[in-house]
Amino acid sequence: MAATKPPAGLHFLIATGVEKPDPKLRKFIRSHVMLGKNRGKTRSMGKKGQKTKKGVPSSNSNTSLMNVLDAAEALARPSATATRVFTTTSQSVLPLTIPRKFGGDMAAMRFPDTATHSLSPVSFIAKKILFPLEPCVFFERKAETWIAPLTFDPAFLHTMLFTSQYYFDAIAAGKTSALTKVTLHHFLKALKLLRERMSRDDDQAALSDTTAAAIMALSGHALMTGDFDSAMNHIEGLHKIVGLRGGVATFRSNAKLLIEILRCDIGMVLHRGSRPVFFNHLTPHETFLPYPDLTELLNLRGSATMASQYSTIAFLDDVDGELSNAWNALSAFCSVINFAVDSGQYISLDTYLDTMASVMYRLLSMRFGSRSSGEAVRLGLLVFSSSVLLQWRLLGLSYVHLTSEFRGCLVRLASTRTSSQLLLWLLMVGAVSPLLIANMGCCDIYSWDKMQDLLNSFMWIGLVHDKAARTVFNSTIAYVETGEAS
Repeated sequence: MAATKPPAGLHFLIATGVEKPDPKLRKFIRSHVMLGKNRGKTRSMGKKGQKTKKGVPSSNSNTSLMNVLDAAEALARPSATATRVFTTTSQSVLPLTIPRKFGGDMAAMRFPDTATHSLSPVSFIAKKILFPLEPCVFFERKAETWIAPLTFDPAFLHTMLFTSQYYFDAIAAGKTSALTKVTLHHFLKALKLLRERMSRDDDQAALSDTTAAAIMALSGHALMTGDFDSAMNHIEGLHKIVGLRGGVATFRSNAKLLIEILRCDIGMVLHRGSRPVFFNHLTPHETFLPYPDLTELLNLRGSATMASQYSTIAFLDDVDGELSNAWNALSAFCSVINFAVDSGQYISLDTYLDTMASVMYRLLSMRFGSRSSGEAVRLGLLVFSSSVLLQWRLLGLSYVHLTSEFRGCLVRLASTRTSSQLLLWLLMVGAVSPLLIANMGCCDIYSWDKMQDLLNSFMWIGLVHDKAARTVFNSTIAYVETGEAS
């Protein structure tokens, strides 16, 4: 490490071994942890209050049920002694901004008992629910972006209390009942505070990360409860906030918030068949995100990866270049994920975000003939990527429009001269059992091991797909055996 004084900002440290940092490095870490802790302090009523400074809208808040809750879990468990994060970004220092205080004295409030009661239990399950790839995704800046906003933004606090309480009352219990008295209180309080904020001439508050996070949570709730008009209004409001902030790029420092905003938008499209709000009318300020360059991450696996097995798409005659690019980008991501799972490593949220936004929005914009293999592959990639990158199905929302379109396309495709191997992969991706039997026979596949080999030869993530796919396979085999016995 150079002896010169490091530049001011937020530094990222990656530990690649199990040994403890040396004393100098530990001192450096402690000094940055304490930045701003003892600055501008005043005392009031025997308690410490914090004096914040004015600045640009904060990008250090976060979003969704998982964002607020999982930091509590992090505080209760020891940190990993050896962590290696796969990332496609090379920037090492980001400007550190201090968010402006919202709500006067509310910024110095203590967490109420209701917050502790409602938020703490969810912290242990939220990541697994909201992120299918949770075991191999590294969530940066937990306490800074998930717990801190609860202490200075009451609208954000009440929104998180509302969503967490609703999870226990309805989703976890498998109910679709109306809001309870407690949940309704937090819901109405959050709406009141947000409306008051939007009515004031305060762009910093109205365009802040915590405002966007609160609106995103309300949009997600409306989507899950079938209030699609409200969900769309919230998503359009988020689109305006993002535009006024300067576009998607301005949210890069809070990747988790941007992920959740875009997942709301995509979830609405897959469920209802509507057009996406983001990346719909492309402008110089809003263009598709570029596909992530995962070459360096793939190289970590050695030369075997370079001779990629994910080349089946090249054998399709009517698949254009854009669809091939989407296939290749998602294939590379799957390869990185599988390696991360096997090696116990992690991908960064940026890699997750870049893959989701670049692949899924391009797939949503493509159009092919309803009987073409290109359309089947496009829909199959949407089904596959939604199971990997979205969370709505785990929260009880079905992708009604996507499911209907995909199954209809597969039925039409079955009567064509499409490759039996490709059709079998598509059927397994969509869990379409009725057509599996004939295609398994054509491919001479009657064991799960052989089925796994075929699935992996296309595109597959065992961590996400194996359990459900094996259930479909076993039920199909059982049906065949029962039919033969009778």
